[in-house]
Amino acid sequence: MWQSDNLKSGFLGYMLESNRAEMKGFKKWLFQPGMLFNSRETWWGEKKPRRTPHEGLDLCFFEDAAGRIKKVDGKINIPATFAGEIVKISRDFLGKSIYLSHEIFSQGRRQLYTIYGHTKPFASLKVGDKVAKGEIFATIAAQPKKSFDILPHLHLTFAWIPLQIHPDRLNWLNLGRDGAITLIDPLSVLLSPV
Repeated sequence: MWQSDNLKSGFLGYMLESNRAEMKGFKKWLFQPGMLFNSRETWWGEKKPRRTPHEGLDLCFFEDAAGRIKKVDGKINIPATFAGEIVKISRDFLGKSIYLSHEIFSQGRRQLYTIYGHTKPFASLKVGDKVAKGEIFATIAAQPKKSFDILPHLHLTFAWIPLQIHPDRLNWLNLGRDGAITLIDPLSVLLSPV
């Protein structure tokens, strides 16, 4: 167990290592405004305003070394950003979302969670499973919910969650609206040097 308010992750390295063929020549992620943390607009369909600010970051497009724009798909493996425990797998409007708790705590005794949306968890994955940092536990869902005009992508949320909030109570509505939960800009974690 350790404390940190300044998180750093090797997520990008884990993702590139586990997706060598699919992300060959990766240079950088590309973002439309609606993909970013706290954005108030959508990046798909009619680009309507969101009901609440975006709780995380959407990874969909990247540029390769030759300058080509590529997109992720259902073959992309999802690695754990930090070592942790699977505390919830839910079917929701994002398809399936996977919640991991980590033995990382803020100064205010809140626990770090990572939440992955638009996933296809491995069939063997279950609540209570431990995962190592960089361990693959799911793939990106090949096709998000059909009512959206949206491309396959990975949604990532990082949050400091009070210990008294049980994982069963977590969902996309309260993550963005519960004042006791502090969301973290994923870019500050993913783009930090390890």
